[in-house]
Amino acid sequence: MIPQTYPAYLLALAAGMLTPGPAMLQAMTLGLRHGSRPVAAAALGNVCATVIQVTAVLFGLSLLAREPLLLRLAGYAGAAYLLWLGLRLWRAPARLALPDGEAPAASLTGLFGQGLLVAAANPKAWGFLSAMLPRFAADGMPDAAGVALLAGPVCLLGFGGMMAYAVFGACLSRLLTSPVALRRVFRGMALALWACAAFFAAG
Repeated sequence: MIPQTYPAYLLALAAGMLTPGPAMLQAMTLGLRHGSRPVAAAALGNVCATVIQVTAVLFGLSLLAREPLLLRLAGYAGAAYLLWLGLRLWRAPARLALPDGEAPAASLTGLFGQGLLVAAANPKAWGFLSAMLPRFAADGMPDAAGVALLAGPVCLLGFGGMMAYAVFGACLSRLLTSPVALRRVFRGMALALWACAAFFAAG
């Protein structure tokens, strides 16, 4: 674990995960229509997928650590990916596409499975974690405590973010329908991602 890298890791996670994207908007819509319990089930599925993803990405990167040049190239590719994500946020239209209609809530078990499968099959999640974790695998696969230290914030931000969007959905929907406010959110997150990308590339 590189102590000076961990704060940048947390900042990039917050910027990337709490931005109002599809998962958070779905949580907000589901919470407004059916309450927080269905969102909690989906968020728990997301958390289970996250633990698997972080462990798998760290293991793959730890194999690259046997060839320092390859791991360094992976770090540069990750920084470039963060730059690209920031550019997309900076240029994102200042409007949100909220789901329409009155779709019924599935069973809690079904929602858990949906949250698990959607997170596990999301290529952006794999790419984001691969961009963030190369430095933490430079000395090989971290021990269980190290994996927990890296996976824990992802799980907390994912679960907490979805629940916040569900519980405060009415307030957030009013805020996020303001083009000026939404543009500020997107551009603030973009600046945070660019700062983290520069940090990871420079180290």
